[in-house]
Amino acid sequence: MSEATVKLAITNTYEGGAEIKTEAVVTVPLPLPAEDTDERSDWADDHIFPETGAGRTRGNAWYDVEIVESSVPELLGLTFRFG
Repeated sequence: MSEATVKLAITNTYEGGAEIKTEAVVTVPLPLPAEDTDERSDWADDHIFPETGAGRTRGNAWYDVEIVESSVPELLGLTFRFG
């Protein structure tokens, strides 16, 4: 299998503690690079980070993302943090 369909649970946290929670279903390429490598970081930047936007453009923020459903079981439960 060269790609997987995943459901992402996304929490955008902004200065002052405001949170916006969203979900996205996307198709991502496989294989997933090894954990704790530049290649994994680049993969997440290219395929996970673009789904984090909630339309809020002011202030500092960070984004927590978890794969909560996946057509490839090995991806289930993976988490990512951006920002």
